[in-house]
Amino acid sequence: MDMSIHVHILVDVAMQERDYHDALVVRRFLETFNRIDNHLVEAELPRLDAYIATLDGYYEYLEQRNRKPLDNGIRIGRKKEYLFVSDEASSLKDEETTAEQASLFIEFLTLNGLNSMSTSASKSSPMNIAIFAFIRYWRRRGILAPQHIVSANAIYRFLTEDCHIRKEVTIKSFNNVFNHCEDIKNQEMDDKVADFFAHR
Repeated sequence: MDMSIHVHILVDVAMQERDYHDALVVRRFLETFNRIDNHLVEAELPRLDAYIATLDGYYEYLEQRNRKPLDNGIRIGRKKEYLFVSDEASSLKDEETTAEQASLFIEFLTLNGLNSMSTSASKSSPMNIAIFAFIRYWRRRGILAPQHIVSANAIYRFLTEDCHIRKEVTIKSFNNVFNHCEDIKNQEMDDKVADFFAHR
């Protein structure tokens, strides 16, 4: 009997229910079944994960999953992710570099008439195109370490907390769009950024 067919149907039923907790129970079953039966249903996990990410409660689940217990039994939340870190291992925020680059980014936005814009979850937003162009420049210049993974959460915090850009979308909405977005390439913006730094 091909169990993978039955598991596929089980995932379909779970997805029809639109219930986060039920879907999570099915996911835990799949993980356990995979370990027992040589990853027979491994293909179903990515499909179910993509579905779970669309449900209410997903980010609360991530927060709980990433909590780490301390020696005294007290649990702490997941560490914040930052664009610039002074210690890659511990993810300590590099305050000096952050302040310097935030000032430059704001100056660039002002010079290009973008300083009145607010956060957006659109890939066509000039603000988002600009920040990705800056990230490429920072990587080329070694301001961002090549091995440093830049998350959507880190970008959002840089824009809102360090550059004080007005919030029009939540971090959750921003993360939904840009979490798996490696880049937004735009040669015109790259040229503007290069010209901007050439005159610094």
